[in-house]
This record gives sequence, C-alpha cells and structure tokens, in this order.
Amino acid sequence: MGKKIFIDSSKLLPSYVPQELPYRESALNELEKSFAESVREGGYRVHQIIGDVGTGKTATMLRFAQNVVSKKKELDIRYAYINPRQHGSSRLMIFRQLAYQLAPESYSTSLSAEELLLETLRALEKNERLGILLFDEIDFALKRSKEPIVYNLTRLNESMPSGRIMIPVVIISSRSLKFRDELDRAELSSLGNRITIFEHYTPKQVFDIVLKRAEESIRPSAYDEKIIKYIADISSQPPVYGDIRYALDILLNAGMLAESQGSDRITVEHIRKVVSITSPSITQEDLTLLDTGLKIALLSVARALKADGEPYTSLDRIVEMQKEVCKEIKVSEYELKDFIRFLQELEDRGLIEVKGVAKIGISGAPVQNLNDFLTYLIKRLDVNGEQNG
Repeated sequence: MGKKIFIDSSKLLPSYVPQELPYRESALNELEKSFAESVREGGYRVHQIIGDVGTGKTATMLRFAQNVVSKKKELDIRYAYINPRQHGSSRLMIFRQLAYQLAPESYSTSLSAEELLLETLRALEKNERLGILLFDEIDFALKRSKEPIVYNLTRLNESMPSGRIMIPVVIISSRSLKFRDELDRAELSSLGNRITIFEHYTPKQVFDIVLKRAEESIRPSAYDEKIIKYIADISSQPPVYGDIRYALDILLNAGMLAESQGSDRITVEHIRKVVSITSPSITQEDLTLLDTGLKIALLSVARALKADGEPYTSLDRIVEMQKEVCKEIKVSEYELKDFIRFLQELEDRGLIEVKGVAKIGISGAPVQNLNDFLTYLIKRLDVNGEQNG
C-alpha cells in the first residue's frame, strides 16, 4: 500500500468554506461595509450575487457571515443559510429554516409561514439579536413555487408592527439575472439594484484557487503544480468555463483513485481517468444534497442504464431496478407516485434527462464512457448520506 494522499480531504468538499477567498475579496469587503452601515443607520439592505455554478457565490456568502460573527463578538449575531434545493421551496419550509437557525425559541411546526416569520422577527427584537439571511439559488425556488418569496424576504418591515428589523442584511444568490423576469413590479422595486456579478474564473484564477486548496488538503509530496495546472486547463474549457467546484471535484477524486491504487502521489493519468468517467453536470455537491429517496432514484436510473448498455432506459426498467436497490440496502420500496416524483425532481435539478417514459438518461455523461461513468457514480452514492471511499 502507498502512503496516504490526503491531509484532510474534507477541505476539497463543497461544504468547506476557506478562511481566504482569492478574487472575491472586494465582494466580501462590500458586504461587510454594508452590514456595518445598516446596523449603524437602522433598516436592512438586500444584496444580489449573480454568477454561474462554481463562481464562489455560496462560499462568499458564508465567509461574509462567519467573518461578521467572529469580528463582532460584542453583538449577538446569527446567520441563516437557506438553499431551496436542500431545505425546500415553499414559504413554510423556508421560514421554518429561518426560525430554526436565527431564533430556535420561536420555532414551531404548528405555525403557518406568516406566523413563523413574525415570531422569528419578534424573537430577534426581544433578545436584541441580529440576524443575517443568506438565500442561495433563488432561481431554483422560483421555478418550484409561485408563492411571493421574494416579496416577503425584501419587505420584512411590513411583517413587523414595530417596524424595527433586526436583520441588517439579506443576500440572495442566483445563477443569472433571468430570475428577475419572474418577479412583478412590486417585488423588483423592493429587491433593489445592489447587484454583484461574479464572472467565470480565468485559468490563472482557477490555478491559484485549486493550488491553495491543495496546500490545505493534500500531502506536499503527493502532488505538484503540473497536476494543478492540468486541472485548471481542463476546468477552464467549455462546457465548464472555470467552475471551481468541478476543478476541486477532479482533484478530490483523483486523490481517492490514487489512494485506492496504492500510489503515493497523484499523476496525470489519475486526472485523465477521473475526467473520462465523471461529468461536470453531476458534482460532489449535487450528490451530497440529495436525500435518500433521490439517491435511490438516481442509483436506479444509473443501474438500469448500465444493465441495458444504452444511452436511455425506460420507466419500467428503472422501477424494476429500484426494487433491487431497495432490497440490497434494506429499505422499503417507494410507491410509484413517490418514485415518479423523485425522478421529476432529478430532472428539475438537471441530473437526468426525461424525454418520455421510454427514454430516460443521465445528462452530460459521455456516451463512449457511459458504463464506466455509471459504475463510478454508483460507488460514490451512499444512501446513508456519507461519501464512499
């Protein structure tokens, strides 16, 4: 067996928020300045961060909130991070998360969405506690729900009789400005125009960011800058265009492959193998955000495709495979209506293609490497929510 590749592989996962965010410092400074001004002047400000997948939106939002909490120890500050992919798209689910994270003393499953919001705001005022609201991927929520989520989040003062709002900053992220097309005039007016655009990272920026993360996660002797440069080149080309999440995914899985083969360092061949069997459309974050039902559904699609050896499979074959998967992992089979709902959500997330009941596939996987890719995907899925390997 070779030596361990990693010092701490978790620092390559999407859930890790680095202390420093190269090329996003100006956005962080702007948000911290806005927070300070809002606290001093009263009221609250709504910021929009717009950028494609892997441009650092989530990390910037979380680093900003964590910085404020650590720097303002004299104040009672909490932040709520809400992602509709993870927490649900309805107002009820969103406001439950808001209450649970900002003012758990106000949380109750018996309250309506409006009541939860009001009780959360009241609890913050009563306890002289400041809250920061981070709402990631608002575009996903708007596709799933027609409720006035944006209106509620940007007119918090109308929810409080006293008019005193203890949430100085609301940050909303989206992959593009197109989400604004779904809003009415009142929502657009309250949303405002504090917009920060995150452009795709350049090859040089990808290299710098991945190198810095490698220094935190991998033994120095297990990689070299040539490997990082190769990953940066791959991750800067279409259709990825500088997606840091994809670049870090390559590095993580190449390291895992090297370890599994007993190698004491990551080579170009490890990178090539990982790239040949993975797809930028299905990343580590996509998998970790899936609940058990969605993982089983995706696993069933993958196994049906692998067994058939075709680019597409049918709903009947996937349902058959679900029975085998559930038996294998010792969980009860899902009712057909629930299983179809899981497949619809996987399609909404862009993880599978549904062109009819007899034509279901996995998006973005190279046809020539489909079987290898699906085998690899199956190994990465763990319905208990933990990463394999």
